[in-house]
Amino acid sequence: MALRNHKESASESESKQPSNSRASNKARNAAAQAAQQEFLLKHINSNGPHDRPKPHPLDFNSFSEETLEKYNKKYGLNFPPPLSINGHILSSEIGKKTFTAKNNKNKISKPELSNNLKKHFLALPCRENEIIANFIYTVRNEDQDFKLSFK
Repeated sequence: MALRNHKESASESESKQPSNSRASNKARNAAAQAAQQEFLLKHINSNGPHDRPKPHPLDFNSFSEETLEKYNKKYGLNFPPPLSINGHILSSEIGKKTFTAKNNKNKISKPELSNNLKKHFLALPCRENEIIANFIYTVRNEDQDFKLSFK
């Protein structure tokens, strides 16, 4: 005959009573929260505007053509604009005689432009004092709007 554990209840009616203690409620809530987290991870895929992974700051190839053109214009580098998809098509044998192909002669490919801009970025001198001061200013004034204070 097996020995009974001291913690086991003597009657079946005691074990069927619902437990209303705080610990059991916490355990139930924790289990429900874990189930919700699992459900969300499985079925919810969109994270709003942060859905796409952020590009690495030095990966110029992943930037859009507009961003590369803005960088080019801001620093006055005078690199020719990148070829569009139509420019790539018309630079082939099919479109060599078209007027658009003649306009695209002075344009370069996007990888070539991004490589040139990356070289420029890496060659820029770093002024640590300005960078730290701008960072501190940005952090301190991050969520502040222009406000007039009447005294």
